[in-house]
Formats: sequence, C-alpha cells, structure tokens
Amino acid sequence: MNLIGALVLLWLARHFKYQNQLENKSTNIWQGLLWAVVGTAVILLAQKILLWVEAIILQQPTVSENTSQLMAVTAKYPYYLLVIVITEPIIEELIYRKVLFGNFTHWFKPWQTALLSSLLFALGHGDGHFLTYTVIGLLLCLIYAKTGKIQYSMTTHILMNCAVLLLN
Repeated sequence: MNLIGALVLLWLARHFKYQNQLENKSTNIWQGLLWAVVGTAVILLAQKILLWVEAIILQQPTVSENTSQLMAVTAKYPYYLLVIVITEPIIEELIYRKVLFGNFTHWFKPWQTALLSSLLFALGHGDGHFLTYTVIGLLLCLIYAKTGKIQYSMTTHILMNCAVLLLN
C-alpha cells in the first residue's frame, strides 16, 4: 500500500504543476546531487551527535526505537526494505517538505514553515528523539530550499535511510 501511495503522490506532484516560491530556482543535476550526497553525510553526522546529546542530557537511548522496529519488520519481511528506502522518503518529502514547508512559505516566513514541518516530521516518527528528527527535518528543508527541487531532498532521505540500514 505504501508503494501505491508513493506512486499516486508522485503522479499528482507531476501532473499538477503548481510551483511554490522555493521551486523558482534552476539547479543543474550535478549541483543537486552534490547537495544530496553532502546533505546525507551532514545528516548522518548530525544524527550521531544529536543522539549522543539526547542520551546525555535527556537520558534517551542512543538507539532510535523507530529504526529498531523497522529493522525487526525487515528481518521478518525483507520486501519491507522498499518501503523504508523508497516509499517512506518519497511520501515524507512530499508531505513535510513540499506541502508543509514549500507551499506554506506563501503565507509564512520560510524559517517558520521549516520549523513547523520539521517538528511535525519529528512527531511523526514518534520515538522520543524529537531534537534529532527536528534537525534532520531542518536539514532536508535546507536542501529543498537551496536546490528548489524536491527530488534532491528525496534523494538525500533515500540515501540516509540506506546508510542507516547498512550501518545497523
């Protein structure tokens, strides 16, 4: 169902050509891919640091419950890797970055919509690592804002989820 949902959202995004203020940029593919690759490395580093900070200050476990649950499901149902690696990043980027961040910049300042969408992104992951997921959301907003293309924040999110799966 997630794959179908992601495909429907992608189809809708391509067929309804509404462009928000962020999408008025022209980024060539190499710049976008550079943002995606460097963004993935920065997010992974930030995630490690913030999980450590949350462990020390907030007494949170250093392991994400969300990641642990996804790994357990994947061990039992390997095809679920497609959901984790492809469909969830696509759905989350379209909802949190394109709709909540990008489209709402028409009414609010970009930093306000970035913060709102990132807080909702953190709440959506629901494992208590709100600081970590909020910063990840903010970094994905930055990539989208700098490139003007949702595909590059999607690519970053996909690469990040692949790396997290491989490292766990």
